[in-house]
Parts: sequence; structure tokens; C-alpha cells
Amino acid sequence: MPTISREELFWKKKEFISFVLSILVFFIHSYFATDQIDGSLVSVINQKTAFFFCKSITQFAVPTFFMLSGVTFFKNYSNKKYGEKIKSRVFTLIIPYLLWNSIWMLYEILCSYSFLSNFTDNTAPFQITLLNVLKGIFFYGCNGPFWFIFDLIIYSLAAPVVFLLIRNKYIGIVSIVALSVLSFFGIQLPPAVFYSSTSIIFYMTGALMGYHYFDFILKKPKKSTQIFSLIFLIAYIVAKNAVPADLQYDNPLTEIITFTLCAFSFWNISDAFIEKIKPRAIYSRSFAIYAMHLGLSGIVWKILGICLPKKEWVLIPQFFLKVIITVIIINLICLFLEKFLPKVYNVLMGNRIRRKQ
Repeated sequence: MPTISREELFWKKKEFISFVLSILVFFIHSYFATDQIDGSLVSVINQKTAFFFCKSITQFAVPTFFMLSGVTFFKNYSNKKYGEKIKSRVFTLIIPYLLWNSIWMLYEILCSYSFLSNFTDNTAPFQITLLNVLKGIFFYGCNGPFWFIFDLIIYSLAAPVVFLLIRNKYIGIVSIVALSVLSFFGIQLPPAVFYSSTSIIFYMTGALMGYHYFDFILKKPKKSTQIFSLIFLIAYIVAKNAVPADLQYDNPLTEIITFTLCAFSFWNISDAFIEKIKPRAIYSRSFAIYAMHLGLSGIVWKILGICLPKKEWVLIPQFFLKVIITVIIINLICLFLEKFLPKVYNVLMGNRIRRKQ
């Protein structure tokens, strides 16, 4: 196997981790158990399985995405490069954001007034008004997962402000700690604008790491660090699943600390095997999975519901089939677009294979 530099390994690692995180986000949106447990063994197993895959191992996925975005944006950043960075984000974020929002809005309109409504979970038809159209295109009204892209666009545009806070590493650390403490007391970004009021903290953490500690990120973690990271991640998952929900103490501050440690742990653990991972096209599909999974999986779930017995024990295999089939469909769509409509593919995916800045 040819020698790979730490810089190249970083991008390989980021691509693979982003793919895994996109699957975890898919899991978040795929909770399948009923809220009421009827006491049967199948019901209990369904709820425990759904909680494990959709609400425990997945919770640090989006915070990790924000941290990785902050790292890559602020690596070698300066205010002189702001225009160049924003120009890049126009292609990687803004244009795909508007296009996918428009696609899913048109899909929802089509489903509202055709037989396709049988394959969606929408209970009310899309009302075609100017306000709803504007919300659909500019505020992810029909494409819920893209709140993440919306926040990233805002943070990218506000990069000079973020840079002002993290340019000095000590001021940056104090700023992140202060924002975290303020979140504990409910002082956060306005929820009317930002879906996640704490996302800026994860983004700034990544920005601080990218600007001041990128060389440290490139270094191979010590074996002891990897072991500690593995123990921490397992302990978090076990605690999340073993402790009853009414005894779990969740607030913005504890979540910030826990998810940050989970993100670092996951990054450190992946270094142990990333060199052995063979390059595969599917690993570059993280944005495609993020953009398409919700709408396509709804159709797949409905079809599986028609084809499979309507039994409670079917829910777990139906869940895994939905994820597998949806990811296969997304990959086939990407392969088709890459081969026959490469320019369309590049625009929809933001040229992510080519761009690494």
C-alpha cells in the first residue's frame, strides 16, 4: 500500500466520517417504535432497538458535522481570504441549498395533488401561497434536514465575526466556554431563526481547532488516547441506553460537553483503521444522503409497508431495509447523474469531490 501523507489521510478520514455521520442522521429521522409499550416482548425490543439506533448512537452526528465544517473553513483562514471562501460556499452550500429546497417543495406540491400522496406522511396538502413558497425555498420549509445547511450558510457569512472571537486562541476558548455557560441559563441564539441554538458553539470549536490546532488534528493519536476515546464512547452509549429517560440529566451545557467529547472520541478511534479503508464512491455520497434520504425513505417505507406483513415484529427488519434500500437508490441516482448529467450532479452536490477548502 503506498504511503499516504497525514494531510491526505485527513481528507480521507473526513470523507469516511462524513459518510458515517450522514447514515447516523438518517437513523435520527427513522425512529420507528410506538411511544406506547403494550408490555409484549416484541414491543419492548422494538422500542429499545429504535432508541439505540435513532436516539443514542446518533446524537453527536450533527454537532460533529458542525465541528468538521468549522475546521475546514478556518484552516489557513484570514479576512483577506473571506471573499474566496464565500465564493466557494456559494457553490458548495448556497446553490445546492436552494436547489434541493426547491426540488423537495415541488415534490411536496406534486404529492399534495396526485396519487403520490399515498406514499408520503403529509396529512395536509401543500398550500401554494407566496409565504409558503418563500419558506420552502429559503427556509427549508419542505426539507427539514437542511436546517443544518441554513445555519452553516449564516456562520460562513458571519466568518469575520467568528474569526474576531477565535483569532486569539485564549479569547476563543473563553468565548466558547462563555457561550456554553450562557446556554445553560437559556441565553442562546434566537430559536425563531436557528433550529439549533447551540450549533454555533460546535462550529466555533471546530473553527478554533482548524485555525490554531490543525497540525495537531493531523497527528496520529496516541494508543492511550484511542483507548480512552473508545472507553468514553462506549460508556456514553451504554449510559444513554441503560439509564431510564426520567433520570437522564440533559441540558444544553451537558450536551455541549458530551457531544464535543463524543466527536473527538469518534475522530480518534477512526484513525486506528482509516488507512485500511479502501476508497469507495459511496463514501463521497454523504451530502447526497443528507439531501435525499428523508423524501426517498418515506416512499421506501410506504412500499415496504405494503409488501411486508403488518406485524410489530416486522418493524426492525423494515427499518434496516428502508435504510439499505434508500442508500442504494441514492447511490444509483448519483451514478446515473455522474455518468449522463455530470454538470447537473456537480451543481446539486456542490462539487464536493473536487473542492477541499
